[in-house]
Amino acid sequence: MRIPPPFELTGAPQERDYTSPDFKLSSLTTITLVHDYLCPWCWIGFLHARRLQEEFGVTFDWRGAELVPPSMNYTPAPRKEPDPNEPPKPKGRFDLFVESEGYVMPEPRPAFVSTHNALLAAEWVWLEAQDGFERYNEAVYRAYWEQRRDIADVEVLAGIADSVGLSGAALADSVRDGRYENHVVPFDDTAYSIGIRHVPTFLFNAEELLAEAPYTDLARATERFLIRVERIRQRQQGG
Repeated sequence: MRIPPPFELTGAPQERDYTSPDFKLSSLTTITLVHDYLCPWCWIGFLHARRLQEEFGVTFDWRGAELVPPSMNYTPAPRKEPDPNEPPKPKGRFDLFVESEGYVMPEPRPAFVSTHNALLAAEWVWLEAQDGFERYNEAVYRAYWEQRRDIADVEVLAGIADSVGLSGAALADSVRDGRYENHVVPFDDTAYSIGIRHVPTFLFNAEELLAEAPYTDLARATERFLIRVERIRQRQQGG
């Protein structure tokens, strides 16, 4: 039997612990955004989320889903230098998507880094310094994609935290302790088991799910989300 989603999340840490029986990915009044700093689609998702906040005044419950968790023991291939004599390749799906959305990707693209520490740090900020989460989250995205900084380095993350008014030392301690290790969902099996097959995934009211979506689709989904929330709240108030 399908378990109905909760009306609201309580904010308890176990709701974000995917190994806990109390784990909840979303609620009837929540937009969850599942992401990984490493993913270029998530860079666009981050920009989309900012636009949605500006247009609709919504907030997001950010959840980390790690594309390349430590258990994969992944080593990226050496970066190839571009061959000036090679004919240009046709644009791929992602490049066409970025162009159609009116964005320009930062160049050169950053090198691969493990985002495990960055996602652990984000959980500490969310649970222990949430008022600073938006500042921190944006600073990490920009540090990686625009400044090409090594966000695998705990000291780099601590410096980012300090720069947005948070305690870099406390953040670094939480990462080194692995305090929120079970809050970062690893791909593929664990993410698939909770219904996440792509990042970014926007989950509206715990039911409507959009992944790698254009802004127009996200805006319409947000409008539907706000209508449903208003109806839910009226029912809760007996209206």
